[in-house]
Amino acid sequence: MKNIIFDLGGVVVEWNGERVIDSFKGNPTLIMNIKNKGFFKDYWTQFDKGILGREELVNKVSVLTGISAKECDAFVEHVKRSLVPIPETEALIRLLSAQGYKLYCLSNMSLDFYEYLKTREVFNYFDGQIISAIEHMVKPDREIYELILKRYHLKPEESLFIDDLAANVKAAQALGINTVHFSDKQKGYKEIRERLGKKVSNFSS
Repeated sequence: MKNIIFDLGGVVVEWNGERVIDSFKGNPTLIMNIKNKGFFKDYWTQFDKGILGREELVNKVSVLTGISAKECDAFVEHVKRSLVPIPETEALIRLLSAQGYKLYCLSNMSLDFYEYLKTREVFNYFDGQIISAIEHMVKPDREIYELILKRYHLKPEESLFIDDLAANVKAAQALGINTVHFSDKQKGYKEIRERLGKKVSNFSS
């Protein structure tokens, strides 16, 4: 294994949709709409794909719900601010870089959120980055996996992809990429150690 490809949300930074919604202290009617009707979910893929900017997203949800754009925007900001680092993964990334692995990120993420995250120190360790809003394609669509392989000249059999969503993992496997389903952190780190062997055997989460 030579190349390690990281998803961001849920792997490098914290992401838990239910927790984010439950911790929002804004308009309770907005929260009810999000839980029951998924208004943001309807547009979030377009936001991640770069089809909608943040202002367009907020305005569309405001029109649908009858809730002010300011209140809707406050929820988007709350989501963005929830993307706090996962220290164990950052430590793993530093170790893998020191061991000579090529590191990449492949993430469904809006431009707004990426701009917020990209200056963090951990991004200095990535040899390449594929962000959905920049490329106008999203996981689990096959084309975004083909893009990272082609752009960075990666061989699927030499690459390990780490993601918290089963659909994204399955799509990578269809192209022959090795995977770790990172739905549980401790199990995920354990599987990474098993896949990479002695080089990271001293990594402790």
